[in-house]
Amino acid sequence: MSSPTHTVLLVEDSPDLGPLLQETLEEWEHRAVLARTAAEAIDLLASEPVGLILLDHELPDMSAPELLDALRSQHRTIPPVVLMTARLRPGTEESWPELVDVLRKPFDLADLAAILQRRLPCR
Repeated sequence: MSSPTHTVLLVEDSPDLGPLLQETLEEWEHRAVLARTAAEAIDLLASEPVGLILLDHELPDMSAPELLDALRSQHRTIPPVVLMTARLRPGTEESWPELVDVLRKPFDLADLAAILQRRLPCR
């Protein structure tokens, strides 16, 4: 097996879904870093080069829009974001320039694979 070529920051607080997605991404030869809170995501982004963020809409310490606002206020470069949500509020896609895709929960892993294929550069 070749070494992972892309780092994906997975921001998901579900104790079941987070590790499952992390394992799946690694099986697909992506390096996956799991953050369970927005604060963990902010810390990881400060030290870890990331090609894509898979971001749960509701986290225990803040929502996805609040996390992105916090990153912007710190003048951080925000990698492309794929939002994972059960419901999307109107206007979300227009208000987040970093948002490149939405995965509506529950989603199939095939949908995730298609997004990764489109959004991460080929090896």
